[in-house]
Amino acid sequence: MRERITFVHPQGADVDPKSLKISKSELHGPLVQTVRENRLTIALNELPPDVASLLPRFQEINLRWASSLTYDTIEPFSSRISPGLHISYTLSSSGDVEAERKLCIALLGFGSFDCTSNESFATKSEGLSGNPPSTSLYEQLESVSLLTTWTAREFCLEEDRDCQSYLQGLSDATSFDISWNSVAQTVRIFSLSPLGPQHIQASSVSQRRTEVGILSKDAPPNQRPHEIGISGLLTVLGEKKQPSGTMFSFASRHRMSGSTFSSQFLEPTGLHPTLQLKLSSNKPPVTDEHCAPHAYFTLPKTIFADRYQFADRLFLASKNLTSSRYTSLPVDLEAPAYTTKTWGSNVLLELAAPSSNEPEAWTAEVPLHLRYLKPLRSGKVDTEIPYPVVFWACDSAASADFTNNPFDRTRLGYDGLFDENTVFWHVEPRPVSGDRITSPISVPVLKEHAASWVGFGTAATVALGFTWVLWKLVTVFMASGYGSNPKKGKKDDKKSK
Repeated sequence: MRERITFVHPQGADVDPKSLKISKSELHGPLVQTVRENRLTIALNELPPDVASLLPRFQEINLRWASSLTYDTIEPFSSRISPGLHISYTLSSSGDVEAERKLCIALLGFGSFDCTSNESFATKSEGLSGNPPSTSLYEQLESVSLLTTWTAREFCLEEDRDCQSYLQGLSDATSFDISWNSVAQTVRIFSLSPLGPQHIQASSVSQRRTEVGILSKDAPPNQRPHEIGISGLLTVLGEKKQPSGTMFSFASRHRMSGSTFSSQFLEPTGLHPTLQLKLSSNKPPVTDEHCAPHAYFTLPKTIFADRYQFADRLFLASKNLTSSRYTSLPVDLEAPAYTTKTWGSNVLLELAAPSSNEPEAWTAEVPLHLRYLKPLRSGKVDTEIPYPVVFWACDSAASADFTNNPFDRTRLGYDGLFDENTVFWHVEPRPVSGDRITSPISVPVLKEHAASWVGFGTAATVALGFTWVLWKLVTVFMASGYGSNPKKGKKDDKKSK
């Protein structure tokens, strides 16, 4: 079991090595403005037997959670996902229903979703050249504490109290990941705390190797234009009494664009609301590469985007949209929310930034559709839609090797929809008001006391319609008689004469 704790602070807030107190199992330092990342790597033979026997039946499993509260970060921790819990997996053997069932049982330990049927999951649809996860699920999980407690129970041996305490202590994270990779045969657990004042402190136990880094952005002499430079101090608890200096650079697939965006529904919303994205700049982050702005949406089952609506180019242009690049399947365009089994959908839209000589703020509008919800006494349901991930996707001219990035993060849903050399320059989400990066909306529903009247009215209307049709048939019969034949009547008259 290996642990890596990394503190990254802004330039100019350097930590004096003399201010650090390092013992065999602990490190203490001053209070600084910093981001803290924890990474724990657990080998297959270090996991509980039930988990160790289940994981090899999957090529990969990814659980990624992000807070719905706004937070600040710093490079190299630039990657973003929409608030909530995102689950994806790929089976080693397609059709291994038993492995899916066991994974579902494990997931029910902290989620309220129904994963007992494959219909609850979204599947891969037509995309770009990438290979997104074949099966995905989303849950609007507000607190990470349920997830960290579940992780401590599932991935720590029963007698390993230190492992359980360590994982439960990550409940203050704004970003939390669990990944299984069949090639590496390891589980990696990652947590990130936001940029803010924190004490430099770390501890270790004999069962795991703990490496601590105290770093900041820098510019090494050999740094290339597409790379990030880092310098600072490194130490391994129990092995070194003094930290050693380090400086290195690496290519990163996730960068910070320096611009911001907000998201809100235009009023009045109705059952066909429009989500407006406000971006602070229309200028791409780099000028020597082809870049295009994109928005990757995670839409719960209460709301969806009609992909056929995005086929009208004139309509898209009027909304500052270019095209719909990807939609997960299935998406039922007619079913109400209470009969829809799939959790929701993912949609990737390419935005159309207006051209101008000077940077300027701009907006894009995304037409969406609400599903019918169950009747309620209040006549409305207040819900929230997570902010999308907004970024500039730039085709890197350099053949960058992102595997050398010690802070790399992949399988985020949208990254598999682009070429492997694409660099994502993230636009920072900003709340319209308050501190939540979600878009609230009130969904109109039928009032409970009116539901019975609707049923009665429907039955009455059908009965009246049937009565009217029956009356018309009777009046026709009375006017012409049953089986009458005018020609036959004329022949009979001639014979009688």
